[in-house]
Amino acid sequence: MSDVAPLLDTRAFDYLEDVVYILNAERRFIYVNPFALHTWKLQAHEVLGKLLEDGLPARPPQDVIDLYQRAILSQERQEFETFGHRHRGRVGIILYPHGGGVIAHVRRLRRDSPASDAAAHDALTGCLTRQSFMTARQNMVLPAVLALIDLNRLKAVNALRGHSGGDQYIRQVAQAILEQLPPEALMARWGGDEFVVLLPGDDTAALTRLLTEAGEQVPHSFPGVPTFGMGVTNWPAGTPYERAFALADERLQEQKARLNDAVPGDWEALAFVEFSRHLETLHDPNDIIQHAIDKLLHLLDFDLALCTTWEQDTQYITHFASKPADAKWKALLQRREPLSGLTREVRRTQQTVWSTDYASDPGARPALVKLGVKSAVLTPVRTQGQISAMISLMTLNRWQTITPHMRKILELTALRLEHALELRRVVHEVRSTLATGLLTLGLVLEARDLETHGHTGRTAQLATQIGLSLGLRSSELHHLQEGAYLHDVGKLVIPDAILHKPGSLTAEEWNVMQTHTTRGWELASRLPGLSEPVLKVIRHHHERWDGSGYPDRLMGEDIPLEARIFAVCDVYDALISTRPYKDAWDPLEAMQEIQRQAGRHFDPQVVEAFLTVFQQGA
Repeated sequence: MSDVAPLLDTRAFDYLEDVVYILNAERRFIYVNPFALHTWKLQAHEVLGKLLEDGLPARPPQDVIDLYQRAILSQERQEFETFGHRHRGRVGIILYPHGGGVIAHVRRLRRDSPASDAAAHDALTGCLTRQSFMTARQNMVLPAVLALIDLNRLKAVNALRGHSGGDQYIRQVAQAILEQLPPEALMARWGGDEFVVLLPGDDTAALTRLLTEAGEQVPHSFPGVPTFGMGVTNWPAGTPYERAFALADERLQEQKARLNDAVPGDWEALAFVEFSRHLETLHDPNDIIQHAIDKLLHLLDFDLALCTTWEQDTQYITHFASKPADAKWKALLQRREPLSGLTREVRRTQQTVWSTDYASDPGARPALVKLGVKSAVLTPVRTQGQISAMISLMTLNRWQTITPHMRKILELTALRLEHALELRRVVHEVRSTLATGLLTLGLVLEARDLETHGHTGRTAQLATQIGLSLGLRSSELHHLQEGAYLHDVGKLVIPDAILHKPGSLTAEEWNVMQTHTTRGWELASRLPGLSEPVLKVIRHHHERWDGSGYPDRLMGEDIPLEARIFAVCDVYDALISTRPYKDAWDPLEAMQEIQRQAGRHFDPQVVEAFLTVFQQGA
């Protein structure tokens, strides 16, 4: 029935009376159990090989598709609820990672009210409709607690993200509340942005606490503004529902009035002001840029954010953020490509450009289309009046309305980043000067230690490539390079008789040689301007993953990451280099030796990144 990986025996699923199916990394069906086919009234050939949204009997909402895609990308277990048309009620879905795709287990939930047909539920949120709620409440045993909920600033969310983004936000809030409520509770969508919750009992504090926790699960669109307002009251036995509703509504309106008094004004502007204030607390220009794109990603509800710069007609990415974090985007950091598509249009027009349907745009980059980019907006960032970089926001496997408010906030952010980029330019010049001096010192160390010519430069370059593969930021890469230049500075104080001894060292001599790490750390600590990560590379580049290294016998992730990266580079370059006491190894043999030492000498994750770089021709 499928081309499921042979390691997974699906026969048990064939007898399960729940819907079970498997999607591959491309979100296509590769297995469907008989119960699912019977429930859907479909044949296997009508489903297998199709995309999730095309193979199901009814196309799921876009945010449900997004949840599947995120589970596939992150390879992490996901669990959520939605409305199942064929199940005629709410269903729970658990996604288990498998072979780059997911195993989906769908089961009917029994906590809905008796009116469980599709007409009784709101199509967007899966909550009861107003009419079905009014019917179901008649069976509620009193006393009960009633809550009236109203989403805050939905109009502003629509202006910021478009109506499809507003719909997704409504659904996200509803799902967060439903997940907090016990099975006996009723919840209905009362209006466009209003909900009603009814819970047996008389504990208003407990329901208030549940709703508050649900609101905290949803990222706030605007600073200082709760996700929703609520009015909570008791509905005692022997009193009409209308009385309780009026009291809950009164308390809701009082809460919203207090909010309007406390946080007045333009909500989009308020969000940006809060955003800017936080940027002002950051000092490293790369941290400022990274925080900006991280914030834009969530504020404007995109899936991928990039900061791109260019030299002449070549573009390359300096910073990126994605949700969920996905290693495949890190490979983009290593590419330099000709200016093309929307990037060229930004440079030509000197203005923001966008495409709601990116794949149909004549300038769409095939690689991005293949990765699932559906909508994109790009804006220039200037330094000294000239465009020096560009901020890009993109959605993956879903379309996003590019609203005027969205473009306005993106452009304001670009203005805010001008100072950061100018600061980065100055810092780059200072770092280049420092790097030149440190490299010179590294070459002096090579000459004294009789190292193979170029060892310092090669290890620094390889360490940078591995660091990029692991997603290190620009400032972290600079620290790694500086540590590479100075890693053996301690050998300046090792006697020549030991350093240049042609034969094996005695135990006493080896103890002296090992002190070059701590002596180097002491020397470098006196040099002004060297950061703590640089000093850690000098001290810890001979530590081993299994704890058998020196000088501090650190183990595993207790060894600083920069030192773990450089250790691989140092050993690899030593293996492929000719020394007075050995011949050079073949690069492939050296690579295999590094691979064998993963989990013993080296961090397995760093070795994996090294192998990726090696295969790319490092």
